[in-house]
Amino acid sequence: MRILLPVLVTTLMLTAACTQQTRTGSAEIEEFSDLYKNGTMIAVCDPTHCPAGRYAEMVVSNLELAEPEQGRMLRANIATNDPNVRAVLDKVITGEVDAGFVYLTDAIHENSSVQIIEIPREYTPLPQYGASITSYSENPDSARLFIRFLTSKEGQALLQKYGFTPGIQLPEPFQNTNKTDETLTVFAASSLTESFTDIAKEFENKTGIKVTIGYASSGILRQKIEAGAPADVYATASLRHSEILMEQNLIEEESVFARNHLVVVSQR
Repeated sequence: MRILLPVLVTTLMLTAACTQQTRTGSAEIEEFSDLYKNGTMIAVCDPTHCPAGRYAEMVVSNLELAEPEQGRMLRANIATNDPNVRAVLDKVITGEVDAGFVYLTDAIHENSSVQIIEIPREYTPLPQYGASITSYSENPDSARLFIRFLTSKEGQALLQKYGFTPGIQLPEPFQNTNKTDETLTVFAASSLTESFTDIAKEFENKTGIKVTIGYASSGILRQKIEAGAPADVYATASLRHSEILMEQNLIEEESVFARNHLVVVSQR
């Protein structure tokens, strides 16, 4: 039976010191149930700003509903609230912690350094990525063209190359007849760094539009847009952040362009 995901997300409890602890991880993590072991140290992102942390909290909460004792033990082993997935990966790779919750796309990028452990399907949500045009964009036509490229056959293929699941079932080939020398500013979730670097280059080749990308957690980028930071496109790993901006009329309706998977990683 599939467990309903909780609507409200609480902050993950830190029970094993904090991000500045000096003890290093030493537990053998080969499967998901190893996360329950006493003394295991687990890194997660801060769910307030980092969607990967929010999804990790959903996993823990769902486990607590289904298996209260195992859920309690896993939560007790959470040792950090990091600012982004990269910080979680670094702690696992260096052995500062035993395991961490990250996106599959980030784990694949570090496949030589970490082993990937699947989370039972009944506990894990499906992260979705959305792209929106900001309501104050100075280049809305170019912004729409960028989102059209993201959802095109070419854009979806580039996302698949980096491990994302396509967000469009039958994408159409990208078509553009005019080239311009406009510039475009994109705010993108940190987990999109490698894929969007390629996407921006290919988009510029096809359109002449130069793309500048600012990467950070989706929550931090949302706050920047709320503060009026100049951006034309917002690409987020959490549709919840888009909903908040939409309620403030700061972005237009979004397009889901990709999906990801949350996994656990441990040191090889």
